[in-house]
Amino acid sequence: MKQIFIDVTTKNSMFTSIESQGSFLFHRFGKRDIAEEHLNISKLLEYINKINPDQIILESVFGDPLEYKHIKKLCIFCKENNIQVICVTNGFSDNFNLLDGLDVYYLFKLYAFTDTAHLFYPENDFNKLLSNLKYCNKLQYNVYKENLKDVNNVYEYSDKIEVEFVHGPLVHVNINHIITQSGKWLYDIYGLQEFNINDYTYETLSGLPNDFIPEKTMVGYHLLKNYVKPPLGESIESANVYKIDYNNDFPTQTSISVKGHIFDSIEDRNIITNTYLNDWTIKDFDSNNQYQKSILSILSNFAYGEKESI
Repeated sequence: MKQIFIDVTTKNSMFTSIESQGSFLFHRFGKRDIAEEHLNISKLLEYINKINPDQIILESVFGDPLEYKHIKKLCIFCKENNIQVICVTNGFSDNFNLLDGLDVYYLFKLYAFTDTAHLFYPENDFNKLLSNLKYCNKLQYNVYKENLKDVNNVYEYSDKIEVEFVHGPLVHVNINHIITQSGKWLYDIYGLQEFNINDYTYETLSGLPNDFIPEKTMVGYHLLKNYVKPPLGESIESANVYKIDYNNDFPTQTSISVKGHIFDSIEDRNIITNTYLNDWTIKDFDSNNQYQKSILSILSNFAYGEKESI
């Protein structure tokens, strides 16, 4: 099956510090300075028509595909050309009804549910997501210690919606942070490292203790004190990046960024999208850190390589 992963917009109807909106290498406190952008629809349709994929996966680094101002036009085009559309969404949008009858497959990416939503989504109305569940085809639940109590509540929907449990994104070894859009640190959340489990099946997760309440921790404090003031740098499109050779060996997958750049992997696209913003500088990278060295190589390849666009 020929697939294309496409980031169509930076616009989002909700904020979470867990995602790239509020978290990158040198930024942790509040929403990043993200300009609203929408992928050029004429160029996109021309590219899709040329490539003729079987399936497109709409997923945004900063935004939500349902907030794309040309989403209906794109989905009509795909239906007319027998191209399957998969939309990865946070579930909070008001635009689901725009796509009625266009056979869009919706994957809801969630970080909490009914009992923990007020903790993980402190600035968002979770009732809106619940009312949108009627559109959901698959529910992907990102698990932390502090939202384990909702595993059973999520699984109750598995008789009518496909449910998948995955480990939630972490910013250090086993931690992430809940921070408001304005930059107030509320508490930390932790992965399941201490349980030493081998899978994220319902059977495994439902057997774990689940009475954890998120709180500010000393580990979180010592990590966050380094990010109180994010650096002022330049976008990757103008930054001076030094050359570095490093083989990332990511799975090959055609991916398009919100600015229309074409990449050979999702990982490359996501890193470059994060560095379209200016809250990073090359001098802050630690080339002895293998993860940061990997990112440096992606930046180097983009800066010195031939840039392909739709």
